[in-house]
Amino acid sequence: MEAFLVQVQGSAKLQLTDGSTMSVGYAGRTNYPYVSVGRELVNDGLFSLTELSLPLMLDYFQKTPQALSEYLPRNPRFVFFKQTDGAPPTGSLSQPVTADRSLATDKSLMPPGALTLLNTTLPYANPGAVLQSRRYVKRAVSRYGLDQDTGGAIQGPGRADIFLGSGVVAGDRAGLVNDNGQLYYLLIKDGR
Repeated sequence: MEAFLVQVQGSAKLQLTDGSTMSVGYAGRTNYPYVSVGRELVNDGLFSLTELSLPLMLDYFQKTPQALSEYLPRNPRFVFFKQTDGAPPTGSLSQPVTADRSLATDKSLMPPGALTLLNTTLPYANPGAVLQSRRYVKRAVSRYGLDQDTGGAIQGPGRADIFLGSGVVAGDRAGLVNDNGQLYYLLIKDGR
């Protein structure tokens, strides 16, 4: 499952069997359509779309590992990677992305590199939480960002992803993002 998630995320730090680490970034993909494993679980009636989250999917596949053989092949797309020698993750504009500020959208519809204003809710660590299910709390945010990336699952209007950083906490947070919001583009008005 983790290898599949690296394909979805587009970059990763890999721990090798000798204990060393290697960083990789997106280098290309096959032209097969992307099929969301989460959406397939919803389509099969295992979860509702509103309850679906990455932690829920990971828990399901940990309890039923045989299901990986059924669901992972439903996505025929394959992503290729290149070694990045520790460079930070970059977006489709070949520039480093910034945690909590860099967005991915469908570049056939949205202007690449544009300044944005995002209003939504995002999960943040809840330091007082004792229960695993309350480790994160969602807070309303209104912030500027840059549209610096795209992705196989980011297709059509009304779809965007926000890069939440690298590491375990960032990955946990990203797996909980599934909320609606508003995205505004700040564009220069033609002065003619």
